[in-house]
Amino acid sequence: MPDDKPRLGAAEIRKLPPSMLDVRLLADYVATGEAFDLWELCNNAGIPLRRVAHLVAARSLADADKLPGYAVTSDIYELIEDIYCCGATRREWQRVRTRHKPQYLEGRMSREQLRDLYAEDPAAHRRHYAWIYFAAWAAFWDEEFLERMIEHVDSRLIASVPDYLLTEKICFLAVSKWGMALRYMPDRFRTLAVCARAIENDPAAIRFAPARLRDELRRMSGGAA
Repeated sequence: MPDDKPRLGAAEIRKLPPSMLDVRLLADYVATGEAFDLWELCNNAGIPLRRVAHLVAARSLADADKLPGYAVTSDIYELIEDIYCCGATRREWQRVRTRHKPQYLEGRMSREQLRDLYAEDPAAHRRHYAWIYFAAWAAFWDEEFLERMIEHVDSRLIASVPDYLLTEKICFLAVSKWGMALRYMPDRFRTLAVCARAIENDPAAIRFAPARLRDELRRMSGGAA
């Protein structure tokens, strides 16, 4: 029997308590094209982002096209490709794949245009790079891409970066801009150097440092943390 229930809008889904969210509803959220904060909703509801991305990929190429970039990790990309790279969807798949590549997205404006945009409207410049971050699929990301995104957007995006793409260099850069980004990093990257840089920016970040490092970090900061 077809599902006759109308899909909830993005704003309605965001207002729901985490206990009411499930994989299917979050897949519907992706279909609205406004699921930039999908990782946050998944995290709050205790639902693996990968499960939602898997269902979206299986539903249609049009829905997969709307996944936020960080959700299309290498394994999800391979799934989408396996389903849609042949037959009637082959050409559309090629178009979708191309427009989610960082090189394509970043090449839509020249360096001169970007400089002019930053000079005229820094907020619009930031939104431009935020759009690139959410549109580019993580399967195509590299360290240099993430460096540019942190530089031009915000360290807060580190929370949605797939774990396997994080490096100590990326984590250090993130806390260099915003100390509290330390809270979003895997334990293996909460090194002395990263934690010290985070606390230098914001002493309150010490609560996210490993307990074994806190005494040394307090000595390094002169006891201010």
